[in-house]
Amino acid sequence: MTTEGTFPPMNYYRGDECVGMEIELCALFCEANGYGLNVTTMDFDGMLAAVQAGKVDFAISGIAITEERKESVLFSDPYYTGGTQMAVLRNAADAQAEGAQPAPEQPEATAGAEKGTAPGGGVATSFHKTFLRENRWQLFMKGVVTTLVITLLSILFGTLLGFMVFMLCRNGNPAANLITRFCLWLVQGMPMVVLLMILYYIIFGSVAISGVAVAVVGFTLTFGAAVFGLLKMGVGAVDGGQYEAAYALGYSNRRTFFRIILPQALPHVLPAYRGEIVGLVKATAIVGYIAVQDLTKMGDIVRSRTYEAFFPLIAVTIIYFVLEGVIKLLVSSATWCLDPRRRRPEDILKGVKTDDQN
Repeated sequence: MTTEGTFPPMNYYRGDECVGMEIELCALFCEANGYGLNVTTMDFDGMLAAVQAGKVDFAISGIAITEERKESVLFSDPYYTGGTQMAVLRNAADAQAEGAQPAPEQPEATAGAEKGTAPGGGVATSFHKTFLRENRWQLFMKGVVTTLVITLLSILFGTLLGFMVFMLCRNGNPAANLITRFCLWLVQGMPMVVLLMILYYIIFGSVAISGVAVAVVGFTLTFGAAVFGLLKMGVGAVDGGQYEAAYALGYSNRRTFFRIILPQALPHVLPAYRGEIVGLVKATAIVGYIAVQDLTKMGDIVRSRTYEAFFPLIAVTIIYFVLEGVIKLLVSSATWCLDPRRRRPEDILKGVKTDDQN
């Protein structure tokens, strides 16, 4: 079963466990009929697609029943009928000037916040509600780990994919170039969230594969396309005379590329490569559409519990900045190690006869 996990009291997270009226209802149904229950959470926009693709057996999250929706979805009997709550924002002074009556001491259908007041009663209170209450820091840690796994694996596999495709195409193989151009057009012309949903719900719809694995596949394709373009640009910036000089010294085509051309192309490639990595880290924020609980999704879950938008969003933003800084530092260290100016002359000329009198 899939649900949002952000809709209390119907479905919400208490600590790291998804609970609520709907979860209990499903558990009782499964117990009475001899089924097991596995609960996953995802963004609402992906829930019905998951049901139609067979990724889950059913979805539940306070879904409103309409006649038009009945044409596409098989609904259960209604299990809850209720009203709608509206959240408003107004200035307390303006409300008094308009002669508004003070709110009663009982729950009402509206909820608001006064302008100019600290959300949640101050930074210390917001920090406690966001991180310490119900050990919610564990949710953020799980989200960080998931985001890092997707990012690092996508960087690794995407770099390998882009490099291998470039090696197949660099000598002008017509078939390889044709296939590569079509794949680049397909991947680069498609919004990332659409690509992920097509992979998860259509291409891998009948395969028991996790959302994290699908996210890695999707981001590997897009990052590999970016690496291919960067290599093509960097190698193209190297003067063609370098090939002739290397061939004159007896280098093969393969050794010419790896010893002469690629080291000169890397300084052109690596700055843009770092930028692609930063973009990849931020792009992972959309994986909640395919049932992946990354850092952004965990922030949504916490906000649904605390009803505070400011502090959880700022916390998620700061964590993303830290992740980007750490990854950029690692890439910068690799850049320093790959700097061709740090190579020793004897390594460059290894295998070349420097004392040949002819």
